[in-house]
Amino acid sequence: MNSDERIEAALKRQPADERVYDAPLAALVNGEGVQRVRPTARPRMRTSGLRALASVGAVLVLAGALVRFGLPFGGGLLGGGLLGGRTTVQPTGLIGCWGQGPGFSPDLLTGPGSAETGDSVAAAVLRQFVSSPDGSDAPAHGWYLIEATSDEVQFVARVPPGGPSDYWQVVVKRGTAGQFVTDGWSLGGYGSCLLETVPPAGYGPATWGLDPSVPFAAGANELHILVTEQSCHGSDPTEVGRILANVAYTDRDVVVTVVARSPEGAQTCPMPPPTPYLVVLGQPVGNRDLLDGGSWPPPTIATGGHAVVSPSPTPYPSNWHMPMDCTGEADGPGSFKAASMSATFDVYCAALPAGWHRESMSGDERVVTTVTVSYSGPNGETLTLSEGDLCSGGLSVCAPTGTSAGTAMFGDREGQLFTAPPGADYALYVAPGQSPSWKATGKGMSLETFKALTAALIIVGK
Repeated sequence: MNSDERIEAALKRQPADERVYDAPLAALVNGEGVQRVRPTARPRMRTSGLRALASVGAVLVLAGALVRFGLPFGGGLLGGGLLGGRTTVQPTGLIGCWGQGPGFSPDLLTGPGSAETGDSVAAAVLRQFVSSPDGSDAPAHGWYLIEATSDEVQFVARVPPGGPSDYWQVVVKRGTAGQFVTDGWSLGGYGSCLLETVPPAGYGPATWGLDPSVPFAAGANELHILVTEQSCHGSDPTEVGRILANVAYTDRDVVVTVVARSPEGAQTCPMPPPTPYLVVLGQPVGNRDLLDGGSWPPPTIATGGHAVVSPSPTPYPSNWHMPMDCTGEADGPGSFKAASMSATFDVYCAALPAGWHRESMSGDERVVTTVTVSYSGPNGETLTLSEGDLCSGGLSVCAPTGTSAGTAMFGDREGQLFTAPPGADYALYVAPGQSPSWKATGKGMSLETFKALTAALIIVGK
């Protein structure tokens, strides 16, 4: 069975009432009338190959092909922790880069990847990218096609030196705005990808580890963990009431998957400490493997009745964030990943509420001196960021203008706030007159909204 046949077979594994696609996958990713090959609407349970296990808690089952490295496919996520209330939501059974939806079935990663050898236009753009200087860090082979719509095709490939969850992601889009234009398609974006479980709508991904203040007890019916919310959520630890946990039991594994209900409004990203949380187990872990279902494949937290001590990785700077956290990185113009990798200064992007989209971007060339990006809101609001050597045209180009209104935050940097600058309602300057410097302007919103959006700006990791 070749790569396209494996992908097509995985895509057809749908519930009885869900739409099935009979056309060969290769025909669905050419340059004419590309169609979505996998529905992304309401997630469904998939429980083939493994008998459901009953328990007093919420129980999931794993797909037969994913007994060892699968995801929750049934049951519900159980809330409560240190609180008394309990709420259930349906898990998706899907994975995605950084836990972002719509996600895809882990079945699509079965066997060796070879999507780069396909004869589609999207595959041709992928081959040009991995053969270019821009793609020198990307794998040359082993690519999987994980998503195809009428306007976008996404590929991932495992990074050989990395861990099992370390992948690269490449997005090819309809249009000629990107590099490697081929028959009306071009490169839409690329960057690193950590595969995580896609949470249900209204929730964000989370991971967990054992709470070191409470020794792990394999025979106990309580599990004390520390929950780390992956999405931006301000400077305080995640509230216990926003956390939901799901436990899946098999003869070999106990898989605990945690999600966090998304907070309302714009959020800053200081990455506060994790939240202590109590999971009540329907049965003790015993000698089975205890796994964190938030990542894929799930990492082992305990085995044989003892906690696993993982080696400490070399940490990234704590204020770095992934490009796919940026609004519009997957479906907007330009690439913050490319801009950050090429720039010698910190490149910031916006992580905006629902309804906002990236309108335009410049500065993601091979040699970056300035980055400019514009966003549009649901009610006609605009937010524009300018970063880098803004004074190359003279001090008058980057000097603050308007009426001084104190200070405000540009991500983790404090800046000078002005109202009524030319062409905007507000402007925020960081290190004006210097190189590099940073500037944000806003129009069509309140001052408090502008300050909240600029405070939520994040640095794109290199």
